Formats: sequence, structure tokens, C-alpha cells
Amino acid sequence: MKTAELDDLETIPCKDCGVDIWKLQEYYMVSDACWKRSGMKPTGGMLCIGCLESRLGQKLKAINFKDCPLNWRNLALPDMASPRLVSRMLSGGKRSKWRRLLLRAYDEAMGGNPAMLEKLTLVNFSDPS
Repeated sequence: MKTAELDDLETIPCKDCGVDIWKLQEYYMVSDACWKRSGMKPTGGMLCIGCLESRLGQKLKAINFKDCPLNWRNLALPDMASPRLVSRMLSGGKRSKWRRLLLRAYDEAMGGNPAMLEKLTLVNFSDPS
């Protein structure tokens, strides 16, 4: 979908439960393998985090999310993503793929200030399940 098309959408329903994914702020991309395991087709609609996890039988982990601009937006602008989505993307603590990538990006942007980087490791997102 093009950005102009997204702006025109009033709702983006979860294929399973019907919740509005746009309002829930759970717009993300997972790996093709993860999406396939859920039984979804590449263009078969969208799922909220809860329904995707239900289909997979487990909580999503950082490794499940694609390295793409949409997912970067979720971390760079966490007000545009649900706490549940952000908590899954940052799962794994210090070993989280996304945490490492985010710290590297902050490091490059801030000239390598270690004290500042530790403060910017993101707000502690509790797992809202």
C-alpha cells in the first residue's frame, strides 16, 4: 500500500478478531517465515499482535521482526506503536537484535557518548501481554 492510500484508510481490521490495527497502533512487519507459520498469505490481510501470537502458539520475539523502515519507525517514534508491539520488538533484554541496532543508530547520531546511550536504551517497556 502506498502512503496516500494508508492516509485514506479509516480502519485496518485484524483478520481474526476484527480490532482496528491502525487505532491499536500495531502496524508492523514480521519475517516471511513467521508470517507463513501463522498460516497467513503474503497479501492475506493483517493480524494484531495477540492474534498472530495465538496462531503461532508463542509470544513474538525481537528476531521475528523484519529490519525495515516500518519497524524502525515503531522504535524511533514509540508513541506511534502499542506498548505490546514495542515490548515484543525489544524482547531479549541486552541481547535484543533491535536494542543493539537502536543503540548503534543512537551511537552514530550522538557521537558515541556512552552515558547518554545507556539513558537512551529506551523507556522500560513492561510487557502488557
